[in-house]
Amino acid sequence: MNANKVQRKNEGLPRVGVVILNYNGKEMAESCLRSVVESTYAGKDVILVDNASTDGSAAYLRTRFPDAVVLEVPKNRGVAGGRNYGFREAFRRGNDYILSLDNDTRIDARLIEELVAVAESDPRVGVLGPKTYADDGSGRLQCAGGRITYMENVTAEQGSGEIDRGQYDEIVDVDYIPGSGFMARREVFERLNFVDESFHGGGHEDTDFCKRAVQLGYRVMYVPSAVMWHRGSATFGGYTAQRKYWEAINSVYFVRKHGKPKDCMKYAFFAGFGLIYAFIVQSLRGNQKAVFAKARGIWHGLHKPVA
Repeated sequence: MNANKVQRKNEGLPRVGVVILNYNGKEMAESCLRSVVESTYAGKDVILVDNASTDGSAAYLRTRFPDAVVLEVPKNRGVAGGRNYGFREAFRRGNDYILSLDNDTRIDARLIEELVAVAESDPRVGVLGPKTYADDGSGRLQCAGGRITYMENVTAEQGSGEIDRGQYDEIVDVDYIPGSGFMARREVFERLNFVDESFHGGGHEDTDFCKRAVQLGYRVMYVPSAVMWHRGSATFGGYTAQRKYWEAINSVYFVRKHGKPKDCMKYAFFAGFGLIYAFIVQSLRGNQKAVFAKARGIWHGLHKPVA
């Protein structure tokens, strides 16, 4: 196919801005960027947001991917703020869809095509996400869309840890798609004023985004033919005091913002027992500090003004 035919073919494609959020993970981000650059969808802008890394990520990645846009944020803006920084750049460039990725993900070569195809089939589809496998060589599922449970962790990722036997091979409506890999229409970002940066430090900004999209009449869709791999917690770590503090604040904030009285009571019940269980388990590991941080986060979340 000659260059003119390729250009005419690509002119009809919706433009997709791929926004990758990175913090001190240049090797992971390199793998993610490579999977995006080598993906088969032609109509894409590749944008990496470097969230004030100290490991030389920006220069390292800019050298290896000269066609990608590498945006350096001078001060870490957190997950929501960092994502929005890239989303607004993708928006400014006139993209029809924006795909959000974390630096510890890799996408299948046809992921973008598969998501766009479903989105283009129904204008009510506002947010979409792929089938995600754990990137640890196990072949196990990590996420097949998410549910809002209002239990201790507020949400649950469908299929997490399961062997893929085709049980999640249907396109279905879900409650939310994790921000580590979701795509949304330009108009959804515009109407929602992007991600709510009140969710600071990471956690439930993606759930809130999907919940608000549904409230506007959009559908949130899980698309199993779109595939990616995700390490998970590679940037933020495991059961640490800082992570549990912000997760707790954001969980309580989300429940207060969206939950009905019965949802709030359900969360309070499970969060209370969850703290007791966590204290027993983490004490055996010498990690009581993280449990106390989580308790402080719940307290601060209860006193945080709801926008």
